[in-house]
Amino acid sequence: MKKFLKNSLTVCLSIMLIMALVTTAYAQSKTLSDETGITRTYEGEDFVRIEASPRGQLISSVQLELSEEGYHRLGIYSEILCHTDMRKIMMSVTLQKLENGSWTNVHRKEVQWLEEDYPNLSMATVTYELSGMSAGKYRLRGGYSVFESDGSLQEFKTVTTAALTIN
Repeated sequence: MKKFLKNSLTVCLSIMLIMALVTTAYAQSKTLSDETGITRTYEGEDFVRIEASPRGQLISSVQLELSEEGYHRLGIYSEILCHTDMRKIMMSVTLQKLENGSWTNVHRKEVQWLEEDYPNLSMATVTYELSGMSAGKYRLRGGYSVFESDGSLQEFKTVTTAALTIN
């Protein structure tokens, strides 16, 4: 009887170990405000970039880049890609400068695209330069809002680059 219990216990433990090795669990958040997805930050000598893939229902990815283009000139690039066509895409890009230990807004650009002006609206891009910038640390903050064509869904995403030093 003792030998039978010992063998049964051994078999049960073996089965449990095998099951533990092949069991896979998945979890997914369904709220739109969670910081889910993948964010990559790139920093070079004369640029900083952030790429975010929030894995939202509407927003596929956003990209924001700040680069030094020459003597006290900054290049700004912002892009959003959506999974489907949108009714409206809104983008705000804010250049901030580090002054006295806190970030202050230096320049802000807001752009809006509408489906009636841009058929098949699933992507938007802004690129421009600012000149005459004083020395210091700068960063970009991008805000993105998209509104689905049938008006039932909307989604928002905000990203901020690392700091770029201008001498």
